[in-house]
Amino acid sequence: MVGEETCVPSQGVGGNGIASEFGDLTGMTRQEVDDFLRGLGAEIRTTREGYVAYKFFDKSTVMIRPNGEVIRTAAPKYGADGRNINKGLRLDRDGKLLRTRDEFGNLIPGTHNTGEKLNE
Repeated sequence: MVGEETCVPSQGVGGNGIASEFGDLTGMTRQEVDDFLRGLGAEIRTTREGYVAYKFFDKSTVMIRPNGEVIRTAAPKYGADGRNINKGLRLDRDGKLLRTRDEFGNLIPGTHNTGEKLNE
């Protein structure tokens, strides 16, 4: 985090939607993250499972699990044939694209949890 007093994360790598434009949210409180993501124009909803979903106009998302774990997904990108070529791909704590599944759709071990987690 850059500057504890401002509670603003560092800059992310970008290129995969708004959810990739900022860095690690680890250590921030839920309220600080809520204020920050709302300030970026996120629409908010809470799922039945207790996740808080922040969706941006570019369709990138940040999900906060009930335990404070952060899950980011990239804005969709489409191939020449109109197919979504990055569907379901996650972003790491710096906004870089993570490949979580192989070409057969199988989960790649060690890519499900990026370790980005809020203070409770």
